[in-house]
Amino acid sequence: MRLPFALLACLLALPAAAKEASVRITNRGARAINEIYVASAAVNAWGEDRLGSRTLGSGASHLVALPPGQCVNDIRIILDGGEAKERRRVNTCAQGDLVFP
Repeated sequence: MRLPFALLACLLALPAAAKEASVRITNRGARAINEIYVASAAVNAWGEDRLGSRTLGSGASHLVALPPGQCVNDIRIILDGGEAKERRRVNTCAQGDLVFP
């Protein structure tokens, strides 16, 4: 009987950084978002498009999973028509929801 309580106590003691991190991108603009890039602010590459073949229409949201502990990120979206918008050095651990454009 003590083992389940001990296991629960250990799980509750895990640091917050061990939890899965994510950021929700919401499109409040009139144009669709065709691409979303989220990369650590410590690197100089955007990586892969987090939307893939999907688009994010007006009013829609998309949850982007991030590595545990990766809190300071650069975010780039590409709108329908090719216009890019960026936000740099966003603390996604403190601010888990971002609205564009």
